[in-house]
Amino acid sequence: LSFAATTPVLADKKKYPNFFRTVPSDNAVNPAVVKFLNYYNWSRVGTLTQDVQRFSEVRNDLTNELEKADIQIADTESFSNDPCVNVKKLKDNDVRIIIGQFDENLASKVFCCAYNLNMFGSKYQWIIPGWYQGNWWEQANTTNCTTKKLLTAMEGYISVDFEPLSARQIKGISGRTPKEYEREYSRELQQKGVEASKFHGFAYDGIWVIAKTLTRVMELLRIKQRQNTYHNFTVDDREVGKMVLDVMNETNFYGVTHRPTQGCWSGAG
Repeated sequence: LSFAATTPVLADKKKYPNFFRTVPSDNAVNPAVVKFLNYYNWSRVGTLTQDVQRFSEVRNDLTNELEKADIQIADTESFSNDPCVNVKKLKDNDVRIIIGQFDENLASKVFCCAYNLNMFGSKYQWIIPGWYQGNWWEQANTTNCTTKKLLTAMEGYISVDFEPLSARQIKGISGRTPKEYEREYSRELQQKGVEASKFHGFAYDGIWVIAKTLTRVMELLRIKQRQNTYHNFTVDDREVGKMVLDVMNETNFYGVTHRPTQGCWSGAG
């Protein structure tokens, strides 16, 4: 059970039948991106993707979502280290709405290229991941561009990410609403002097998943034991393992991040 593994490939239950997570897949933001594009009637876009599996999977899923929404993909570019050739191709194809999938280290290179190619301002819109570290344009800048140039190229960019906590103020399994939980979490951070993690709510819900699963498995074992009063009751690891998987697949409750669906906790809040 993971609270931070967001790579889309892990959603394949045939390949990973024993894997569960409380955090959404990176693909969860794609429907929101499409709705955003539709809201502004932007019907022609291009994609710029770092050539690694995590980002290419998100790009492939986004492509499907865009096609279903009849949004034209004017150009699809991928790069490994130097994005400038690909950024220029986007410009040559007159792509004005650019959806990027790359990490923060390469983001500084992308926006340095964009600055040098004059691909910024009111005629361009960049949409990039929202999970970068704060001030990434300073911390992850490995280019010849100054911070000022990067900020000029970045101005007005839109970042997308899933919500760390649910916006629905419903008291969940813990007896707290997401806001009440957040206040308590913030107090703990201040007292201990540690930094926050955006995954804290998913970790918290994950603990409840484990607690409910183990509680239910122990209940089932006690029932089996009572049903076998006149026989020596034994259960092997394989049987217990199957019980754990079955119970986790059935577990469903309101948490602080979202209401998990049966067998796969991947809502976007």
